[in-house]
Amino acid sequence: MSNNHEKYMKRCYELAISAGKKGYDTFGAILVSEDKIIAEAENTSDYEKGIFGHAEFNLVHKCANEFSDKVFENAIFYTSCAPCVRCLMAIASLGIRTIVYGVSYKSFQQLLPFEEEIPNYEEILSRMNVSVKMIGPILEDEGMHTFEYWGGEYRPLEELIREMDEIKNKNK
Repeated sequence: MSNNHEKYMKRCYELAISAGKKGYDTFGAILVSEDKIIAEAENTSDYEKGIFGHAEFNLVHKCANEFSDKVFENAIFYTSCAPCVRCLMAIASLGIRTIVYGVSYKSFQQLLPFEEEIPNYEEILSRMNVSVKMIGPILEDEGMHTFEYWGGEYRPLEELIREMDEIKNKNK
């Protein structure tokens, strides 16, 4: 199963880089059923227009009326980065029980100008009788490098992290 996780995560990373090269944030997601990709999506967020457009949310929207509850229950949702709360709730709303992510919340925070506490989402969802298993990180180093294409302009990962560290240090 681990090899499949890596194979499918590589596809998420390809989608993330594709989104980045189009000028969007670098995130990609796929839905796998019976060891086949049945749907995929890229990030299409447009902050100026207020369009959410996260890859995971786009994929949920695309699949919601296309597949049965049984398909969702047995499918695996792959995402290039651990999903934000809004996307996690959307994924859970489909009845998907397994989410595999590439980049962890902790690693992704290196690219944000702030740090926040990361709740145990699996535990929170289970208290609401929603069973979701989150598996990851998978190929995290490779996944971090997808962010080099963030917003359409290639910048080395080290440069991006250094820039965020400077912002965090100024805000201390």
